[in-house]
Amino acid sequence: AWRCTMRSPEYPDGREIVLIANDVTYQAGSFGVDEDVFFQKASEYARKNGLPRIYIACNSGARVGLVEELKEFVKAKWSDPENPSKGFDFLYIEEADYSKLSEGTVQAHEVEVDGKKVYQLDAIIGMDQKSTAGGIGVENLKGSGLIAGETARAYNEVFTLSYVTGRSVGIGAYLNRLGQRVIQMVNGPMILTGFGALNKLLGRSVYTSQDQLGGPQVMVPNGVTHQLVQSDQEGVAAIMDWLSFVPKDTYSPPAMMAPQDPVDRDVTFTPSKTPYDPRHMLAGTKTLEGQQLSGFFDEGTFKEYLPGWGKSVIAGRAKLGGIPMGVIAVETRSVERRIPADPANPLSQEVIEPQAGQVWFPDSA
Repeated sequence: AWRCTMRSPEYPDGREIVLIANDVTYQAGSFGVDEDVFFQKASEYARKNGLPRIYIACNSGARVGLVEELKEFVKAKWSDPENPSKGFDFLYIEEADYSKLSEGTVQAHEVEVDGKKVYQLDAIIGMDQKSTAGGIGVENLKGSGLIAGETARAYNEVFTLSYVTGRSVGIGAYLNRLGQRVIQMVNGPMILTGFGALNKLLGRSVYTSQDQLGGPQVMVPNGVTHQLVQSDQEGVAAIMDWLSFVPKDTYSPPAMMAPQDPVDRDVTFTPSKTPYDPRHMLAGTKTLEGQQLSGFFDEGTFKEYLPGWGKSVIAGRAKLGGIPMGVIAVETRSVERRIPADPANPLSQEVIEPQAGQVWFPDSA
């Protein structure tokens, strides 16, 4: 995590943000106890100082692993030694191996297998083992709850924005959603579990990629992703563009710049009596003859968000006289809502629902 000072056109003397990111080169960017506490403290710092909190997401969710030191010692008491497919009765460790383990590594009780004294495993704790440093299981899930709650509080108190630069799994996906505002790179799926695990659960090969679960074709139409980008450079530019509408902290008004357009200029675009693209009224447009028509807002400042969701309403941000504003407009034309087919249901088909212009629907409302 970093506290960054950035100079921008809105704040030439500098503004500060708190930037939190996963390190995907360490344990696949997973969240252990240390990472959870660190994330929570960095986010809390942003809240206490009223600073925007930016999260760069690329992770494999909560860290769930194995006590590597035990793997070579654990044996199974098969129900039928001649046919392991029938399963096992319990797991155990032989007496000689059990005596090597430090206290707190496992919980076990003494039993006999083939006339030999062994220790049947009741629980694997993994205390004080190198492979369990930083947590591998339940304690990490507890930490996931900690940072989920922290993110929800941050959204209520400061500006939060997530950029999904790569695969984001489990709690990593939840953090993006709880922060509400999401920029997603085209190859950065947000998923709760991998497609391979779901195929095993279903007992057949249904899904072939993570994108079918949380790629842009899912997250843009369902309203989770506000903006889709094609590269990290475009993603960082999108972050900076969004921050240009945001005050430097929760105690300050939005920054006002000298407008590029004169405030007393004419709005030369004229709405027609027939359905038209409201974006032309907001941002201006160029006619077929090449004539530039100015829109309501300062030229080049309108930015639409959630373009793939709730299509009968247009939402975004723009500047008017150099003042940052939120924009809501009603789509006057008929649009189509696409509901993709569910790969898990062989009878499922893509559904295309026509939606009339100037009408509120559950998603646009």
